[in-house]
Amino acid sequence: MWSLVKQLVHRYVSRKTDRLSLAQVFEQFQTLLQNHQKAMELIADLAEKAGGDYVFDRKYLIDVVHDLQDELLRMVQGLNIISANRYWLLHEALDRIFMPLQAEVRGRLLLKEAPYVVSLRNIPLDTPELTGGKANTLAEISQKMSLPVPNGFVITSKAFRRFLEHNNLEERIHAHLEAWLSGKEELSRAAGQIRYGILAGIIPQDLAREIRSHTEERNTNWAVRSSAYGEDGELSFAGLHESFLNVPSDEVPEAYKKVLAGLYNQEALTYRVRTGVIGEETAMAVLCQETVRSLAAGVVQTVNLEEADSDAMAVYASFGLGRTVVDGQDSPDRYVVEKEPPHRIVTQDIPSKQQLIRAASGGGEEEVAVDPDLQDRPSVSRETIDTLVKWGLSLERYFKKPQEMEWAVDESGKCWILQSRRLVLAEPFDRSEKDICDSCALYEILIQDKGAVARTGVGSGRVFTVRGNEDMNKFPEGAVLVTQFTAPWLAQIVPKASAVITERGSAAGHLATIAREFRVPALVNVEGALAVLHDGMEITLDAYHRLVYAGQVSELIRYELLQSTVFEESPEFRLLRRLLKRIAPLHLIDPQSPEFTPDGCTSVHDLIRFIHEKAVQELMDLPTFLQRFKGARVRMLDSNVPIGLKILDLGGGLHPEATGDHVRAEDIQSLPLAALWSGICEPDVWSTEPVHVDFKGLMASLTRNWDALGEGNHLAGFNLAVIDTNYMNLHLRLGYHFTLIDARMLEEPQHNHIYFRFVGGVTDMTRRSRRAQVLAQILTEYHFNAVTKGDLVVARLLHLPREEISARLKILGALIGFTRQLDIQLRSDQDIPKYVREFVDRHGNFTHSLMPGGANECKQASNHGAGR
Repeated sequence: MWSLVKQLVHRYVSRKTDRLSLAQVFEQFQTLLQNHQKAMELIADLAEKAGGDYVFDRKYLIDVVHDLQDELLRMVQGLNIISANRYWLLHEALDRIFMPLQAEVRGRLLLKEAPYVVSLRNIPLDTPELTGGKANTLAEISQKMSLPVPNGFVITSKAFRRFLEHNNLEERIHAHLEAWLSGKEELSRAAGQIRYGILAGIIPQDLAREIRSHTEERNTNWAVRSSAYGEDGELSFAGLHESFLNVPSDEVPEAYKKVLAGLYNQEALTYRVRTGVIGEETAMAVLCQETVRSLAAGVVQTVNLEEADSDAMAVYASFGLGRTVVDGQDSPDRYVVEKEPPHRIVTQDIPSKQQLIRAASGGGEEEVAVDPDLQDRPSVSRETIDTLVKWGLSLERYFKKPQEMEWAVDESGKCWILQSRRLVLAEPFDRSEKDICDSCALYEILIQDKGAVARTGVGSGRVFTVRGNEDMNKFPEGAVLVTQFTAPWLAQIVPKASAVITERGSAAGHLATIAREFRVPALVNVEGALAVLHDGMEITLDAYHRLVYAGQVSELIRYELLQSTVFEESPEFRLLRRLLKRIAPLHLIDPQSPEFTPDGCTSVHDLIRFIHEKAVQELMDLPTFLQRFKGARVRMLDSNVPIGLKILDLGGGLHPEATGDHVRAEDIQSLPLAALWSGICEPDVWSTEPVHVDFKGLMASLTRNWDALGEGNHLAGFNLAVIDTNYMNLHLRLGYHFTLIDARMLEEPQHNHIYFRFVGGVTDMTRRSRRAQVLAQILTEYHFNAVTKGDLVVARLLHLPREEISARLKILGALIGFTRQLDIQLRSDQDIPKYVREFVDRHGNFTHSLMPGGANECKQASNHGAGR
């Protein structure tokens, strides 16, 4: 139920919308675009701070969240003004997304709608406040990386709050903590009293029922492990919380209480105070996983700590459960393995293994003697080592930090990942930056001092150029993504990339934001990158210094990986990382998807994307849009080109002396329309050569019904351009097909865009679909992101300099004439590449910018008949 305040605001916006003129509504659209850019810049600034190169405090984070909310509120209001209040429910989406952010900056966890228990395979990612760091990391490894993790479930931090509330423990815990922190109570007594209260507590029936429903699903024993908020994330808490292995199902509730109590042991409390995690941030989720009856287990450290300057990792292994290795109870096998294929084993140490710990038949663990025949043998095979090394490298690349991975091999020989956390180095890497620079000087520099840094860092791999949608599924893990534009649809492959280099784009663009979210080094707007970087080349990007080296610069890669990251341990940085997980991810990629709704928005970035897309769509449907306005003055463009275009000038789009109802091409001062019109007036665009129509095409054209397109006859001949100096919204109907173009051209590339939509035709759906394919392939040649559905083509181009936007609009002008009767001529699928090549060959060198005055070319066009 909306509050009274929301209803009053709703009525106010409705009345305000009714009173606005057409020019004022378009002005609102321009303002919305400015708000969009400001919001993206705020997100970019947050992500830049996450790189660790800038100092910030909690007030900065509070201010940015407040400013983001203000910008989004203005965007929501702007969209409702443009759409006659059709998106009022976005206010609820705004509240839903920003309430957790406000709770975060206030230091509170918002768990009202969360479940008590959730299956590990169904954990919503980026929710460490609900499931804890360990479980959230394992869910990410399983869901995003598709690596094997034992099945299980998480008893969430909401269940923890429920347990405390049910047993009236929260006030008692706070009292003991305050007494200890103020020096009134010894740590041992405070910790003992808190733990006693938890162990004596009763699990509420609703929670106990949910736990039983998950443990009774399978006839198995369970590993019941801590997954505290922050554990195995920004902080490790390694060895400070309790874990219980091989727990029978009926003993899981009691083990759960023991894990909760472990949150308040002396060592854990001391660690929390030292790292600034106390009070509201303290929450314990508990991870329960099926017991892996392991023949061998151990740890992989993706950096060999004994020789951190080497390009190798260490694998530790022993028979039985991994506790032998983790707790340091015995000397395990140790292998030092090169990271580079074929992963040569540099050294191996196989000590004699006298005892092992295994799962006991009745539950729990037992220590037994190792079979004498196995005591001096390796506990794992070479094949297993290769698998573990591969996984370790994948985890290191994905999480962008050295990893410590716990693993196990079950009785069938299958490997499992039990845990992964950032490997904490004993000392910072001690090689100086000067030494690294001296080493780098030995490598050839391919690109230097070009582009803008979207995300700092170092990344290395083989170049893979993405030119269109067909390349997306081929992108290999760990390659360097090289592309011309920072297009948002590339976001899905960024997590697989070791680095990103683009020829165009802005550091505030969508792709740059995604690169920062996944901590992938990115350099954008690198002129000539595609001419220098070719597929298969091995390169290293140093985004700190805007350098691209030939080959793999191992010294630089290790230096980046091993540098001390003290700033990441601060409470402010941990808060920033949590905020970014709610702000930066972009899930709404495809506007045609059924999930592209206000309810589908799960982040601030999603909300920005949705509002922007819907605002553009509103103005793309000009006939419906203009029904709201009466008396808007339009003028006829006198031209030899037979389009019959009417122009509505919002200000600055036409020459001031053009005062009558008719204007000429030379009166056009709107940069986008001038560029488009010059393309429309290209020689031979409006050819009068007769087009041969076969019988099938003729019958389709004779029986084609206007209303088959879902439009009405009242729109016949409605060709209108709404313009100002830097903006154009164009609606064309030529025969039975429709073209819609929305374009903006400013000095700053990050504000510029072209949206293009084409639908319809005179022939049957098969031929109209072929024309759509021709258009899409041509547009892709000019670096649009184009998608088709039947005879519908939708294409976008973002964040290019004004000159390149102008050149692409000129291409679109030529394309409008080229495709008039194309569906009639496309008699088979084999005709598609022929016409694509014909257009590109004719206009391939057509890349210069067009400024006002270029529209005068239209005077030379001959008077041809309008096509279909």
